[in-house]
Amino acid sequence: MNIDEHYLETLKNLHITLKESFDNYLESNIDINSLEYSKALINRMKQYYRTQYDNKEFLEKRYITNGADFFTEQLLFFIKIYLKKNNSDLIAISEKQIIAKRGAIRPDISIWKNNEVVAIIECKTQLGWNRHKWEIDFNEREKKLHKVFKNANAYLVVLTGENWGGFEENDLLGEKYFCLLKDKWITNYETENDIFIAIEKLLSKLK
Repeated sequence: MNIDEHYLETLKNLHITLKESFDNYLESNIDINSLEYSKALINRMKQYYRTQYDNKEFLEKRYITNGADFFTEQLLFFIKIYLKKNNSDLIAISEKQIIAKRGAIRPDISIWKNNEVVAIIECKTQLGWNRHKWEIDFNEREKKLHKVFKNANAYLVVLTGENWGGFEENDLLGEKYFCLLKDKWITNYETENDIFIAIEKLLSKLK
């Protein structure tokens, strides 16, 4: 018996499970007027980080595996679910240059209609490393976007504001900036009452 067989099969099944989950959501009654999208996204991130902390302890690692790519992937998953369930003509894509040109921005997620970008979404697990400069950086990316697609919208989604003070009382919260958890780390999430800005507010703008 191959001692790695079970582990390899588990890795293989992640893709199969992802596809099954996608189909199950398409057949479900998930509703943008509730917090179902937000809760599902947060619970996936909570389990991801729990697993990473377990791996860190077992392998005696100094740091956990970064969750930024997984966060982008899971947000993309639920955006695709939302668009598909609403028979939208929009398409959500990750890490695609907005134009085939050197130096063009490559948003975490971009929303397309035919060959036009209608929105970009930048995803961050938190902004502690860049707490004083994040808005400058975001505005620069938005300027580059508008040079090519002047009517496109730019959004920023942050998983938690727990370790950097959050957006405080920014007037653009819920319009351009979205922060799922205000003052809790993801593994401490308990109920929907912990949700600060629901992801449903972003989804409703993708028209």
